[in-house]
Amino acid sequence: MSQIRAQTAAMQVHDQLRHEIVTAQLAPRAPLSEQDLTARFGVSRTPIREALLKLAEEGLVDIYPQHGSFVAPIRLTDVYDAQFVRESLECSAIALAAEKIDAEQSRQLRAVLDRQSAFHKVEDNDHFFDADEEMHATLMAIAGHAQVWRQVQSAKAQMDRVRHLTMRRPLKRNAVLTEHEAIIDRVLNRDAPGAVEALRAHLRGVFQSVQVLVAENEAYFATESDAVPPQRGRAGLRR
Repeated sequence: MSQIRAQTAAMQVHDQLRHEIVTAQLAPRAPLSEQDLTARFGVSRTPIREALLKLAEEGLVDIYPQHGSFVAPIRLTDVYDAQFVRESLECSAIALAAEKIDAEQSRQLRAVLDRQSAFHKVEDNDHFFDADEEMHATLMAIAGHAQVWRQVQSAKAQMDRVRHLTMRRPLKRNAVLTEHEAIIDRVLNRDAPGAVEALRAHLRGVFQSVQVLVAENEAYFATESDAVPPQRGRAGLRR
C-alpha cells in the first residue's frame, strides 16, 4: 500500500470509528482489536494503528501497551476543556460574524435552522446533530475563520458524545432550536454583544446536561477503576 493510500485509509478508518464512538454505537470500554478492525475495513494494520493513535489523541480511545486498545469512557475534565475551547473561539468568532454578515449568508443561516427544525420534527437525531454542527461551522466561516472549525472539531470529541446522548431527548432538541433561533436573530440584527451572550449561554448548557447524564448513564463516564485496563472480551457495535 502506497503512503498516500495508507494515509487515506487511516483517515477513513478514523472517521468511521470516531462517528461510532461519538454516537455511542461503540460502547465505552469496548475492545478495539487490530485484527478485527483489519478484517472489517480490509486494510493492513498500519492504517488501523494510525487511526487508533489519532483517536487516542482526541481522547476517544485508550491504548494500553500489552493489553490493547479500548473505547475510552467519557471523562468530565475533557468535556469541560472542550467547552472552554468552544466558548473561547466561537464567542470571538460570532462577534465578527455579526459585523460581517451579508444577505446571502443570512439566508444560508436561516436555511440551516429550517433544516434542523425539520429533522427535529421527524426525530432524526443524526441529521439534527449534523445541522447543529453546520450552524456553528457556518458562523465560523462568516467570521472569516472557517479553518479554525477543524481545530474546534478535534478538541470537542468528548463534548460531542455528551451532546449526542442529550439530543436523544425531544425536549433537549427543542431547547437547542430555541437557543439557535436566539443566536441567529442577534447575528442577523448585527447585535454582536447579544450574539456573544446568547452563544455563551448555549454552550454552557453542557454543564447541566452532564449532571443529568452522569446520573442516568453512569456506565458511559470514567471512574477510578478506569485507571486499570478493561478486561478484553467480545464487544460489537450497539444497534
